[in-house]
Amino acid sequence: MSIIISFKEYDLPPRFDGVAWSQLEIYEAATETGPFTSKIDTLEISPVAQDPAHPLPYSFTTSKGTIADAWYMVRFLDPSGGSVSMPPRQNAPANEIMATLDDVNAHLDGSVIEATADNTDLVQVSVARVIRGYLGRVLDTATLMSWSSPDVTPEIIREIASMLIAAQVYFNESARTSLIVDDNNFAQRLYDKAMAMLQLIIDGQIVIIPPEGAPPTNGTGVVSPEILTVEDFFPVDATDRAFTLGMQL
Repeated sequence: MSIIISFKEYDLPPRFDGVAWSQLEIYEAATETGPFTSKIDTLEISPVAQDPAHPLPYSFTTSKGTIADAWYMVRFLDPSGGSVSMPPRQNAPANEIMATLDDVNAHLDGSVIEATADNTDLVQVSVARVIRGYLGRVLDTATLMSWSSPDVTPEIIREIASMLIAAQVYFNESARTSLIVDDNNFAQRLYDKAMAMLQLIIDGQIVIIPPEGAPPTNGTGVVSPEILTVEDFFPVDATDRAFTLGMQL
């Protein structure tokens, strides 16, 4: 089985002798400590750095990976055979908490701006914190913390999370190319829409439907009546209480 591995904006080591790195080798291992003896690919660096002392980050891809979630060591070579090995890094899966990358990219054009594991990794964590904090007024902590991956997160929450992540990714990319970002930009409108949906959940106008297989709730973290028992209602005759059902007061 071949695994595609992409290295986005990999930092090349600077050189001060005027010689640019021309090739790179990719080594694969199951652990961070190696051993990195399995070379899976050799790639030409094109174009080579115009200023070897200040090389721009370089992105490249290989389709020759063989181990899922493997560690990779990259070795740069120059035309004379000189080389330098870089610290290992892992081909870790995307940090998808409440929404998948496909969920996020549904709100982006996928051409100029695209959500990737690199530009959403920390944003996923931030958005999960915001949603849990915002809905903490109406949902219990156990319910909120159970939304740890997209497949166990209610669809409406996935949609809201994807909008918030897309908004932040769009804003981050816009801020990189402009010193001034207009208040009425696409990112702000997407953010406002997502936050309005969260408020509608709190107001009870949007019902949270749990994923298939999860205990049903009524949208406020309370288990639906069809799975409640007599023990869920108080007072009950089976308990040692001062007042019981049927007692004349």
